[in-house]
Amino acid sequence: MPGTTERRFATGGDGRIMREFTVMTDINTDIDPAYAKAEHIVILPQYYHFNDGVIYGDDKKLTPPDFYKRLLGGERAYSMGCNPKRVRELFEAELNENRDIISIIFSSECSGSYSTVCLVAEELMEERDCRICVIDSLNGSAAAGLMVYLAQEMKKKGHTLEEVRETIEARKKDFDILFLVDHLDCLVRGGRLNAVSGAVGTVLNIKPILHFEKGKIVPFVKCRGKNNARRMMLETVKKRNLDKTLVAVVHTDNLEEAKEYAAVVEQELGIQVVYINEVNLTIGTHTGPDALGLAFCTLPEKKE
Repeated sequence: MPGTTERRFATGGDGRIMREFTVMTDINTDIDPAYAKAEHIVILPQYYHFNDGVIYGDDKKLTPPDFYKRLLGGERAYSMGCNPKRVRELFEAELNENRDIISIIFSSECSGSYSTVCLVAEELMEERDCRICVIDSLNGSAAAGLMVYLAQEMKKKGHTLEEVRETIEARKKDFDILFLVDHLDCLVRGGRLNAVSGAVGTVLNIKPILHFEKGKIVPFVKCRGKNNARRMMLETVKKRNLDKTLVAVVHTDNLEEAKEYAAVVEQELGIQVVYINEVNLTIGTHTGPDALGLAFCTLPEKKE
């Protein structure tokens, strides 16, 4: 179903004059909220809760320190996808302004949000004369956020919705994020790591680095100590054919370290980091606090 829907969105044009369009995404792509507001990038909320029946994500939210205090206190947090009613409201707000939509969504392998957004888009295109293109990023956090940034930069340069869609689809395999997790017990409670491995890893000061592979979060490498893990992420990126215009750093309630790490990244790679941002709490349910991510994009392979 998702694949069929995406193809339909890609061929939705029928020769009519292209309208203005809005770049949209969901909160799990971790783009900078200030940048999103300034650029009129619309962010679809996702949700999280503990076992007390309170759902957070729209008007009701926890601050990162309060959230991670509860997490480290032993509570398990649960993440939830997009609310179809809220997606429809945000879509309709743009369509009512005669703007089409391109929406880059968190990996369908990790969340049901992509399918939800596709279904809402399909319903709206049945009801009215509009075009909504939904892209499965097969990625998350700032790796998908950099896709959103690229889409917006292309839009500002005058590219059409179709040109943006084609570029993101062709290049999305080039985006990745290396994510250093500092608290293994959060991975254990979230079902990403078994209890024995978590206990042993904590004793040995093991810091796993995760990344996305075919849309799924998988282990990349394990390091002894956080400094070694930070260095491993940077050395890994150095070996890639890096697009130096697309690098970002994210963190979980760890801004000062993120700033310091971004400065090291900029100096050693000779680049300027696009943004430093807090990871949203729906992803934070799995990573816990003090995590650090380095997102990047490699240059497209040259055709013979």
